Amino acid sequence: MTAVARSAGTQAHAHGAVTHQVILVREQDAQHSGSGCCGRLGEQDTVFGGAADFGHSRERMEQIGTIYRALTERAPALDLVVADPRNIVWLYPAIWRAARDHGLGIGATLRSMARAGSPVAVVLDGETLYSGRLPETGEVVDTVLGRLSRRLDA
Repeated sequence: MTAVARSAGTQAHAHGAVTHQVILVREQDAQHSGSGCCGRLGEQDTVFGGAADFGHSRERMEQIGTIYRALTERAPALDLVVADPRNIVWLYPAIWRAARDHGLGIGATLRSMARAGSPVAVVLDGETLYSGRLPETGEVVDTVLGRLSRRLDA
């Protein structure tokens, strides 16, 4: 299990400046359904007939990658992190710190942490914007950049 992957060149709290962080909680990278050889990450059928299809998991992983690339291109100074939802030892404290550093109250922080543990979530400065199902990539990127813009103007 990979702990976290940061975008190249980002440094949280570099030189004491306020940084903004997006955590992309991705789909799990391995099957844990106990399906053994009968589960697939994209195949529809086998020579033995229909197989359990995990194509939806593959689509989620690919969408997180697309969001990552779009945010890297459009906001290169953003501290962009991709995290595994099973890595709660890193994920929850990171959300707590970011949320509290950016003024979220304790209740809002706890709700954000609860939502962020879902496979496929988008968290900006400790606030979970999306959890579980994501809208189209463009909408996610526009929402993140719009909220970031408002925070920079404040």
